[in-house]
Amino acid sequence: MNGLRFVVRDFINRQLENDEPFLLQTKMLSGKKIIVLMPDIFPAAVFFDIQIGPDGLVDDIGITDKVIEQSEDVLKIIVAKKFIISRMQKVVSGFLSPDESFSGRSSLFGQGLKIEGDVDDIQIVGDIVEHLVDRIAKKYNDVKIFKENLTKGTTLFFGDFIVRKKDFDQQSRTLNELMERLKNLEKELKVPR
Repeated sequence: MNGLRFVVRDFINRQLENDEPFLLQTKMLSGKKIIVLMPDIFPAAVFFDIQIGPDGLVDDIGITDKVIEQSEDVLKIIVAKKFIISRMQKVVSGFLSPDESFSGRSSLFGQGLKIEGDVDDIQIVGDIVEHLVDRIAKKYNDVKIFKENLTKGTTLFFGDFIVRKKDFDQQSRTLNELMERLKNLEKELKVPR
């Protein structure tokens, strides 16, 4: 479980380090305890106990299956599969039919995201969660597009080199017939007249 813990921590920190406004938001959560629960994403109850350092980066993530007590200075984030799907659909629909007149800012709440805690912290966490999920969805979409383009390019490049089995068998038969005719012709030419 430690491996997953470090992977999640490092992934989040990489996203934070590359985005100064994002890092400023997480600095406002310094010293807060954040509990993340994804009830219908993981097969069992898994709690992520996140601690943000004064630099805005994640200092530590505890991963446990034990219920963590809720108190005033704790933020609890519940992310449902419905939220992830709605965010991915937003990214995909924006990619497929970008509409400049559309304001992409919609409420996260009621879409499968629930945040409990201080009101100011809830807004900060809401912005952070939306930003993280959108970034993940965009990276997934970028990888998918890259893979599709790579597949198309490879198919075009190697298309002339690849021979179907049926064509190969036909060419082999034709070649065998030509070889047989050459042998017959050679035999005819060697016969004394």
